[in-house]
Amino acid sequence: MVTEGVPHPAKLKQQMDEATAAQHKQANQVAKNLLELNEAQTRRRLIDTELHSRGWNIDLVNGKDTEEVKFEVEVDGQPTPTGIGYCDYVLYDDNGKPLAVIEAKRTRENAEKGRQQAKLYADALEKVHGQRPVIFYTNGHDIYIWDDTQKATPRKLYSFYGKDSLQYLVRQRATRKDLNATPIDTDIAGRMYQIESITRVCERFTANHRKALLVQATGTGKTRVAIALTKRMIDAGWAKRVLFLCDRKELRKQAGKAYNEFLSEPLYIVGKSKKADRTTAQLYISTYPGMMRIMEDFDPGYFDLIIADESHRSIYNVFGDIFKYYDALQLGLTATPVEMISRSTSQLFGCEYKLPT
Repeated sequence: MVTEGVPHPAKLKQQMDEATAAQHKQANQVAKNLLELNEAQTRRRLIDTELHSRGWNIDLVNGKDTEEVKFEVEVDGQPTPTGIGYCDYVLYDDNGKPLAVIEAKRTRENAEKGRQQAKLYADALEKVHGQRPVIFYTNGHDIYIWDDTQKATPRKLYSFYGKDSLQYLVRQRATRKDLNATPIDTDIAGRMYQIESITRVCERFTANHRKALLVQATGTGKTRVAIALTKRMIDAGWAKRVLFLCDRKELRKQAGKAYNEFLSEPLYIVGKSKKADRTTAQLYISTYPGMMRIMEDFDPGYFDLIIADESHRSIYNVFGDIFKYYDALQLGLTATPVEMISRSTSQLFGCEYKLPT
């Protein structure tokens, strides 16, 4: 029996099915619209906003050129009928030289499609300005960086570099020394196995690997190895800013004391030092939670080296986002690595299973 005024169950089900179908159709349309963004829309909605968030002086309202960010920059020597091409973005230094070129593809396209085109644009800009820009290519969602002057392979980024980080990256081309030939300070780490550890890590970094792992027993001087490696990379021009991460405040205190004892570079202890000291610091020491709170205050290129002490414990959970956010060389230090099929400290730091650096 059906109560008067109440829809029949079959009809009610039909109405619910129609409502659900309408919701799915609307959601599909929204997804389709996002995928159908053309290059101009991709730039306006996604890339412009991302550049602005990294401190670039970009005109979000009118989309006009600024001194730092210029659109549709004309270059010649391109494989087009006229030989002319147009760079989607060029990011400039204060001296008017290009720091970076960005090739933007449609959101529905693979960002990799922009790699070769971006390289040709970089070739043209270098010919005119005498400075090769760093290459970025993106579809608005996936962002890649490629500094082909360093024989590095393209790698995926969380976001774009800020201006200061790009300036430093370009300067490094001329200031970097041979890392493997730079002396190791044996007053900091002079035992043979410590020297061996530092040597192997540096060889790995110079071979264009971006991660390394050291397994040392407790009491064998992991912090001293970290400090000596830090000094060698700073002396060689491979690092300007280094982040040392540890599990607990007590370890943070010990690491801060050790770094202060051996190195003269300005030190910032996250959660303890004055915020005003951030801008001048070269050495940062933090617990994982402390760094998570201020992580996005810096752009992804801010640090050159991240050292994770006792990395077997903290890097697998939410704190692993720190290593995904920053585009830095990474070194894991641990006395007790985790080596399971589902979770391997060696593999986490780019090494083969159960084979640390």
